[in-house]
Amino acid sequence: MLYIDMSHDRQRFQDPVVPEALAEYLQTAPQYKGKELLYFYHPEVPTIIIGHYQDVYHEVNFSYLREKQIGLVRRNSGGGAVFIDPGDLTYVYIDTAPKVKTPKFNSYISPILLALKELGINAEQTGRNDLTVDGKKFSGMSFSQIKDRVLYGGTLMLNVNLEEANRVLTPSKSKLEDKGIESVRSRVTNLKDYINIPSFTTNDLRDLILKHVKEENKDFKATRLSEQEWADIIELGHRKFGTKEWIYGSNLAHYYVDSYFHGIGSIGIAFNVKEHQLADVKIYGDLMVISQKVAEQLQEELDGCPIVQDEIKQILIKYDLDGSIKSGTASQLATKIINEAANENTTN
Repeated sequence: MLYIDMSHDRQRFQDPVVPEALAEYLQTAPQYKGKELLYFYHPEVPTIIIGHYQDVYHEVNFSYLREKQIGLVRRNSGGGAVFIDPGDLTYVYIDTAPKVKTPKFNSYISPILLALKELGINAEQTGRNDLTVDGKKFSGMSFSQIKDRVLYGGTLMLNVNLEEANRVLTPSKSKLEDKGIESVRSRVTNLKDYINIPSFTTNDLRDLILKHVKEENKDFKATRLSEQEWADIIELGHRKFGTKEWIYGSNLAHYYVDSYFHGIGSIGIAFNVKEHQLADVKIYGDLMVISQKVAEQLQEELDGCPIVQDEIKQILIKYDLDGSIKSGTASQLATKIINEAANENTTN
C-alpha cells in the first residue's frame, strides 16, 4: 500500500474543489495505475459535498449556505450529502478491481474500527455504508469507479459543528420519515463525545488508524505529491469541479419525486412536462446499486415518455429497478410521477 501524506499540504484544502479533483486525479493518473492508495485530508473550511446523482436544490438550504459562506461541491461518487468542517477527518482508499456490482465497504473499514476500539469505542458498520455508535452515525462511505480503479471514501466526525450541519442540510423528507427522525442532528454524533482524551485531535485519529493500516499491510510505504501533481490537481478542480454546470447541473426541472428504501438509499426523479410527455428527466439519489451508465440510459428513455402510468412503469422495470432496489419500486415511482405531473393542470 502507498500512503500519500497530505499533512504538509493543509493550506491547499482551503479551496473546497481540491479534494474532489484530488480523488479523480489519483484514480486516473498513470503513475499510480495498479497501486493501492490511501490518504487522509483535513478540511479547512465548512463545505457541503453532495453525491453524484443528488439534486442540489433538494439537499441544501441555500439562504443559510450563502449567509455562512459554506462551500458547495459535487463529488464523482454516489451516496448522500455530507457536511464537513475542520472537525472532520476524511479518508480515501483507491484500488484496482473489475466491474463492481456491489461495493464492498467492509473490507476497507477494519483499521478504522480497530482504532476506535483501542479508544474504547464500540463502533459498528450498519446499513450498507454507515459507521455508528449507540445507533448514531459518525461516518458514511461513498464509492466510485473509473475503468478498473475503484475509490472508497468516507468522513469521520470527530468534532463537527452539528448545529450548522442541521441548518444547512435539507435531506429528503421520505428518508427522514422512514427513519422516524426529525433532523440531521438527531441521527448523527461526534466521536469526541466517546473519547476520554480532552486534547485528542483529527491528527491523532489519523495516526491511530495508520498504525493499524501498517499492521495489516507489510508493504506500506509513504510518499508526498509533487508540485507539478498539485498544479494538475488544482487545474482539474477549476476546470471541472468548480463549474456551475457540474455543481448545479444544467437541468432546472419543475417537478421532483423521490422514494427512500431502508438500508439501500434514495432515488429521485426530476422532470418537466411538455405536451403531456416527460421532459428534461434527471435521475438523482444516493443509491450505489445503479451505475452512472444505467442512470443515463434511464433518463434518456424516460425523456419523451407519455404521462401514462403503465408506460412509465414498464421503462422502470426494463432497467431492473425492482431487482436492483426493491420489488415494487417501479410501480411506486410511476405512481408518484403521475401524481406529481397532475399538478401541471393547476400550475400551467
